[in-house]
Amino acid sequence: MTAPGTDLMDPQAFTDGIPYAYFRELRARKGLLRATDAEGYDFWYLVRHADVVAASRDTEVFRNSPSTMTSVRQDSTGLPLISFLDAPEHTRLRKLAFKGFTPARIAALERPVRGIVERMAEEAAHGDEFDFAEDIAMQLPLEVLAELIGIPSPADRAMVIEWTRHTLNLGDTAYRHSSPEKAVDAFRNLMAYFGELAGQRMRDPRDDLFSVLLSGRYKGERLGPEEIALFATTLMGAGSETTYSSLTGGVLALLDHRDQLDALRADRGLVPGATEEILRYVTPATHFARQVAADTEIAGQPIRAGERAVLWLSSANRDETVFADPDRFDITRSPNPHITFGGGGPHVCIGKALAVLELRLFLDVFADRLPALELTGPPVRTATNFMNSTRHMPVRFRSTTGARS
Repeated sequence: MTAPGTDLMDPQAFTDGIPYAYFRELRARKGLLRATDAEGYDFWYLVRHADVVAASRDTEVFRNSPSTMTSVRQDSTGLPLISFLDAPEHTRLRKLAFKGFTPARIAALERPVRGIVERMAEEAAHGDEFDFAEDIAMQLPLEVLAELIGIPSPADRAMVIEWTRHTLNLGDTAYRHSSPEKAVDAFRNLMAYFGELAGQRMRDPRDDLFSVLLSGRYKGERLGPEEIALFATTLMGAGSETTYSSLTGGVLALLDHRDQLDALRADRGLVPGATEEILRYVTPATHFARQVAADTEIAGQPIRAGERAVLWLSSANRDETVFADPDRFDITRSPNPHITFGGGGPHVCIGKALAVLELRLFLDVFADRLPALELTGPPVRTATNFMNSTRHMPVRFRSTTGARS
């Protein structure tokens, strides 16, 4: 079936938000929709929860390589990013990298992450108008990642965070903090810095991510300094985008649903459920692409080897056959089998637990302050079909009376 109506490959179709009504229409149709983007690439659209899960778990047929991006413009590094790899190389890198994201290591971050969130809350409460997207939603995950990696000094952390900001665009070139040339320079600076830090940790191990990665073994192999530098550089960028988008979208959802915010303030036991519902309701990364390696079939539709598929997470997380009243924001929703971090299989986001921790602690700390938060201008969405995020969100606190100390 050829694509009519909304062109999901056109970022302008997402200017006013995710086209949920069109996704609902696609889910109700039989089979799959086939579409062609502006660059001439053909894709099969997977929009139902079951179909996205099936493709995510069948990694022999639905391959990440050469890229999970739908556009060649979005893959500019030419480097072997872990998310663009398949087994056996992906398995090797993931097994080694996961040692830095064990439950024990993530749990050990709770105290420092809470400290970062509390400091940001105090600074925001005593200031004037600020940009929630830039000053909190982006700064929080960057500082947390710097803590996880083990960047040794405040000056180095500030430098690495600034370089990372220059490399980010969230799929929207208008978001960039600098020119494409400066973004390339910043990427090179990050690679050089992390390569040097890896060398330091080889000589003087610490209790940080770099030391854990360097000490890990998988089938007798270990990560080299260049691999760790690339992993850290990728982590600083990609690892901040999910939390950034979840925070901006989550706060807007809570401000739009005051009954849910009031319930959260009254009962902190709702924080875990609110965290999961924000991740489902917002779905930071709208989609990922897959290369079809062998003839297969999804939803009764034959798909041939060499074709490509787009896994629309934003649609799958609103599938009415899985979620009751899926367009409703409900922090008590249970069960909540969202696939924001992937539909299962070996490519589920390695930083899932860290992203959940950041969002959970933010909600716990900010819940009493959010009722006093007000928009001072319209939020500006990122002009992209890849990230569901807001690049500018001017706000201020009317009052901090009643806020927890």
